[in-house]
Amino acid sequence: MANGFNLAALIVLLVLVIGYSIFPFFDKVNPSLGGLPFFYWYQIVMLIVASILYALVSIIFKG
Repeated sequence: MANGFNLAALIVLLVLVIGYSIFPFFDKVNPSLGGLPFFYWYQIVMLIVASILYALVSIIFKG
C-alpha cells in the first residue's frame, strides 16, 4: 500500500515539476486576469492543481 502511495505521489510531483519547468511558456505579462499577469495566475492555478492532486492521492490510498 505504501509503495503505491509513494509511486502516485512521485508521479504527481513529476507532473508539477514539469509544469513549472516550462518557464518560457508562462513567463509572460499578457494576458492578464484580474490585473495579475499570466505568470502569477499560472502559478496560482498550479498551486490549486497540486493541492487537488495530492488530496486525491491521499484520499485514494489512505482512505
